[in-house]
Amino acid sequence: MMFSRIGWARLAWASWALVPVVGVAYHFGPGQLASQRDKASRLQVEAIEAERIADEAQAKAYQSHLDAMELRRAAFVTQSAEDESKVLAAMKAEDAAYASAAAAWKSAADRIEAVRSVFGDTDTPDSKQLRLAHGRALVRAGEIWSGIESLEGLLTDVESTDASGGDTAVADRVRLEDKAREELATAYYYGARLLRLSGLPAQEWMVESGKSRQQFRFLAEHARAEADTSADNYQRNLELVLNLEQSSLAELQAKPIPRESPSKCQGNRPCSNCNKKGQKPPQQKKDARGAGGAGAVPPGW
Repeated sequence: MMFSRIGWARLAWASWALVPVVGVAYHFGPGQLASQRDKASRLQVEAIEAERIADEAQAKAYQSHLDAMELRRAAFVTQSAEDESKVLAAMKAEDAAYASAAAAWKSAADRIEAVRSVFGDTDTPDSKQLRLAHGRALVRAGEIWSGIESLEGLLTDVESTDASGGDTAVADRVRLEDKAREELATAYYYGARLLRLSGLPAQEWMVESGKSRQQFRFLAEHARAEADTSADNYQRNLELVLNLEQSSLAELQAKPIPRESPSKCQGNRPCSNCNKKGQKPPQQKKDARGAGGAGAVPPGW
């Protein structure tokens, strides 16, 4: 939602590819070092490439969405059969492009999961970064509810992590918590928007928008309290959620979908999800929140 086209995830993967040999040895022991190092390296390269492909596919899908919207506006003005035919062709191209992007993100999620399978589900910062990247990819693949469940679990684990280990360890934990909370808020927003566009009543989609609003408000307020420059980005995202809740359906339909959002949800929304409150932000918290921040809101929002 608030990431640039390159995105922090790709940078995270680039740094993950530089994990030192001793890290692999810690997991597998000296006897298995060579084979496991080769396997991990190959899987990491495949995951990085899969994310690059998915990012490019998403950009193409978004452009096809903008093109189709422009043609629809033109056809509304001209009311010509020729322009209507162009709209139908553009809508087919848009659907195909988003289907390709969803498949590419699902492939990226699978590649990330393959890396996780090598290292196991350990309680380490690297393992949590993998879980974050996996949840993010699931959401962008259209598996929003599965991604939300994964991100909620990750955020709970990060919040319960021992904050000891010095200032650097605390700052790293805070950055990870912020990213997880931001991705979760983004997923709630995408879900709420798609639910509303699908015609569900307000009592359904506002459950998700309310969760997104809570998370972005928490991020904005605490970043502002720590004089973190990311506060402005969080505030803009909070305003986008409020705009979703306050706009008419016709106004919403006239706006492009978010750049990194899927065009539709895959899978069924869990029934329990309608009633549960979701991951609530803590009410009181002091931390080194100035250590990191989110990217800018990209054009197209």
